[in-house]
Amino acid sequence: MQGAKKKLVMRHENGRVEGIDYLVIGATRSLMSDLDLSAVKLLLIDDEYTSLKLLGAILTQAGYGKIATTTDPRQAIQLYQEVKPDLIATDMRMPQMDGFEVMRQLTAVIPAEDYVPILVITGELDALTKHKALAEGAKDFLHKPVDATEVVLRIKNQLVTRQLHRQLRMHNEHLEAQVRLRTKVVEQTQLDLLARLALASEYRYDSTGGHAGRVGRIAMLLAEMKGLPSNQVDMIKKTAPLHDVGKVGLLDAVIQKDGPYNAADWEAMKQHTKIGSRLLSDSRAPLLLMAREIALTHHERWDGTGYHLIKDVQIPLAGRIVALADAFDVMTHPRSYKVTLTLSQARAEIEQGAGKQFDPELSDLFLQLIDREGDTLLSPMGPLQLVA
Repeated sequence: MQGAKKKLVMRHENGRVEGIDYLVIGATRSLMSDLDLSAVKLLLIDDEYTSLKLLGAILTQAGYGKIATTTDPRQAIQLYQEVKPDLIATDMRMPQMDGFEVMRQLTAVIPAEDYVPILVITGELDALTKHKALAEGAKDFLHKPVDATEVVLRIKNQLVTRQLHRQLRMHNEHLEAQVRLRTKVVEQTQLDLLARLALASEYRYDSTGGHAGRVGRIAMLLAEMKGLPSNQVDMIKKTAPLHDVGKVGLLDAVIQKDGPYNAADWEAMKQHTKIGSRLLSDSRAPLLLMAREIALTHHERWDGTGYHLIKDVQIPLAGRIVALADAFDVMTHPRSYKVTLTLSQARAEIEQGAGKQFDPELSDLFLQLIDREGDTLLSPMGPLQLVA
């Protein structure tokens, strides 16, 4: 008959007949035009097959095509893992497992960052039950007998909320990625400047920056042998080359002196640790904090007779590590004020200095490093490059 309203008739177990107005359901479709209903996945849980079929029919007529159902709430977890639904609707009173337990199990497996709304379907909703359901993770309620329009609208509202939640999460992830990228750029720019500063500090006597690069590599290897976390190892690798940055403030007469140093020369040379510390001060950046620490303390001795009379574990670990790396590289490469040692002679020197000049534990590790790496520790380095 033209203009007649179509109805879906469902008979409940108690004999009651309920009609669903298709035109009412159809009118709600315009409200969901912003959602791709064909892609939305729903999971319905109800021990009453008739109620389950009725709810499924309402949602199918509303345009949903991916609807998983079960009359056994014990299958909820398995179905969730298989279907990965966008929304879950569960009955409250079921014999095998009530809705509270279903929600408890579901919230335990649903990722915290994923918003999967759970709707509770019940014919009896006293205040205590409602409060408990909300505490277990329920986002909304559907009353039995269900109203077709209310079902579609409440589900639509929750799906819109899920969509907004996902969009917000994606937006946040995008922002975080942008922040990481910009942080990486800033860090690399900082490292480029630090590398050039390290090169400038040695340019008057080592235009290749080889000493700084070798000290960075040796300090990194020693830090690894010490068992430091990878992030600390990386920081030592990047900051150790700056140990002599304070030499930019020393006179050419000291830096380029041809021959042994006298007492005045050594007093002038000691100033480079303080100059380096001042150059790297007034920053809260972890890299610069460690670089400053190394610049100030890499000439301290374990027995307390170093530049600033700091002793044993009072000397920062990074300073003790770089002290060994720096001393070894200076021993094994030409300097105007000293004789160049062979690898075996440098090894013996470090062994003799353990517990006096150097940290005894680090000295033992360094001897193992020499035995393991051999002449590769003496290998020339290309231009100093620090990579974020």
